[in-house]
Amino acid sequence: MNLYNYNDLAAFGGADNTADVLKAMEAGLQTGMQYDNQINNGGGLKVESLDAYIKVLANRLNQLVVYNEMPKQRIENTVHQYNQLYKYGEEIGIFNREGETPEETDTQYIRKSIIAKFMGATGQVTDPAMLAKLAGGMNMYTREVQNKTTLLLTLIDTHLTDADSTCIEEQFDGIFRQHMMGVAAVDKGSTEGMSTEQILDAYYGSQAVIDAQGGILTDALVEDAADRVVNVYNGYIDRIVSAPVVFNNYVKKFHESKRVVVGMSNSVVGATMGQSVNDIMTQFGKVAVKSDKFFDVRRPIKASATASSPKAPGVPGVPVAGAAKSSVVVDAKTNFVLHAGSYGYLVTAKNRYGESAPLKLTDTALAVAADQSVDLQFTVPAGGAYAPTCYVIYRTKKVTALTDTTEYYPIFTIPASMLAAGYDGADTKKVRDRNRIIAGTKSALIYYNDSQINEYLQFGDTRKLDFAITAPSRRFAILNYGTPCLYQPAKICRIINIGDEGLGA
Repeated sequence: MNLYNYNDLAAFGGADNTADVLKAMEAGLQTGMQYDNQINNGGGLKVESLDAYIKVLANRLNQLVVYNEMPKQRIENTVHQYNQLYKYGEEIGIFNREGETPEETDTQYIRKSIIAKFMGATGQVTDPAMLAKLAGGMNMYTREVQNKTTLLLTLIDTHLTDADSTCIEEQFDGIFRQHMMGVAAVDKGSTEGMSTEQILDAYYGSQAVIDAQGGILTDALVEDAADRVVNVYNGYIDRIVSAPVVFNNYVKKFHESKRVVVGMSNSVVGATMGQSVNDIMTQFGKVAVKSDKFFDVRRPIKASATASSPKAPGVPGVPVAGAAKSSVVVDAKTNFVLHAGSYGYLVTAKNRYGESAPLKLTDTALAVAADQSVDLQFTVPAGGAYAPTCYVIYRTKKVTALTDTTEYYPIFTIPASMLAAGYDGADTKKVRDRNRIIAGTKSALIYYNDSQINEYLQFGDTRKLDFAITAPSRRFAILNYGTPCLYQPAKICRIINIGDEGLGA
């Protein structure tokens, strides 16, 4: 046989195999795994080209803007106590006669405390996985430690805004909860003895809260927020923090301002179109735009959603026979004034493990007039081994009809203990929705990022703890013990109900 004569190659397996044998001279388009359990000409021997670096499909640590940039302090106890300066003194007469002793006044402080909470995520890598040669010489154990660290810090960053220890005891109080209680206390002197309705009225009526009423972020809103921080609460500003969609809608207003003169010589040569806003200039100084994709996350669900965990509570129960699950009431405090329309409602039960499947509180869209609010009624779940600690109220955006694809947005969460007494001015065993938070909207914070204003208190730095080896695998936990702390919450202004309707405030 002449090995240099292609006509003799058939001797390896007959004329029918000539084409397959010739493939040995080509790289081929099949991967090695596609030759599994097949007679082949060596294509299965080739090394598959795998990128030595993992393509990260999820987020990276540098996207955790609020957590990364919040000042950190190492604390030495799970309970951190501090003194909050309330007043330099009372307003007194400062003009005196010659030689006369000035009036005396005492500085006033408020003793405060905050509790560190315990957070963690567990990972496991089997012994064979650690022995296997991976792309780029990657160590699976090292990679899994990095993955679980990123996961834990991402979840902490997400819950920096929405965590609430009155709803889930194991959570810290997030920024929104601390802001609400702190602002209400500053404006009213104390929140002790106040009902939920009184606290909500004090907060949403405060100078530290601005309602965008579903409109996009505007320069006027930023200017008003800066003015209130500086002139009402004697603070400073250096940033505005919100979700990317808020700044995306904000910057679109400027796109049409970048004009191109058609026909002018060199008018479009090397043009860069669009607009990027990194800072917003106000009368009281420049505020840097800080975008955090995990800020004020309120993901919608459908009526067909299932429980998020086997340990989640059962579905909330329907009210007693004859009682409506939802009804409208005339209400002088309603925020539906500019948002009259038809809406759908759901409720879920929740605990620290997860959230139940939803109960539909509206079978058809409920019409709400401009002078009305909505009362919702449901009962404690009848089943489930794990009891609820809170309930999440969901509402649609304005709709004409409810379908299987309709999305419901979380608007507020109430502690389970508050259901019996009635929530936000409703009768006993009812929950009132006054549209204080508009479905599908976001918030923004304007403040000065300094350890005098806010900190993340770390009882223990983020670290890895290895478990005992009891099987051919390595188990470990990534741990973080801490809590955010707003020392001067009133020096932070929150713009609520930022939407995409282009209405402004």
